[in-house]
Amino acid sequence: MPRNTNTRILKDNLILCEGRDEQEFLIKYLNSSALSDIAGFSNDFQVIDFGGNSELIQKLAILKNMDNFENVKSLMIIRDAETNAAAACHELQLALQKTDYPVPEKPHCWKGQAPKVGFILFPTCDHLVQNGTLEDLCLSILADPSASDTLDGINTFLKQLEIRRQKPFGKIFKTKLHTYFSVQDEYVSLKIGEAAAAGAFDWNNAALYPLKSFLQEVL
Repeated sequence: MPRNTNTRILKDNLILCEGRDEQEFLIKYLNSSALSDIAGFSNDFQVIDFGGNSELIQKLAILKNMDNFENVKSLMIIRDAETNAAAACHELQLALQKTDYPVPEKPHCWKGQAPKVGFILFPTCDHLVQNGTLEDLCLSILADPSASDTLDGINTFLKQLEIRRQKPFGKIFKTKLHTYFSVQDEYVSLKIGEAAAAGAFDWNNAALYPLKSFLQEVL
């Protein structure tokens, strides 16, 4: 599945995501061994980076004018819940409403036909939303069996560092994940998509089941 797919519709099922990290993560997941027994995951989905959340409305409008849009069967949007999951849901629903797409009543729910439209939020990817980000999900699906011990040490270190500098980390979720990468020889300096390709994540982790089940509904 090629990465630079933002300017053409190539597949029947589209996933719009927030940023390159999410795009790379989803592409690696769709092509992972955990989903290899279901051909549609790698063959029938196209992952498109819509940029920042403020750009979503523009991207949804542009999609309707792109070649092959009439062949799109499903459109899923995924973004971080960040610090207010309820507000994130409302923003997604408002973006769909303003661009005349079907508007699902809640996350993890499809609405309409040709295309069916749905949305979910990281980190839960479920109808039970909670505040957080892709990085929070990544921290929960690390493949290393000793990851929890490493994360305990990282949490202690970061708390002590916050006290010393008398200032909290602005994006603690990113700090935790990339600190974890930095203390693992095979993941030093890697971005999320690169770490995914290097085997950092357990694609069979139960935390990914809601994402898998939601996508399966349109295959």
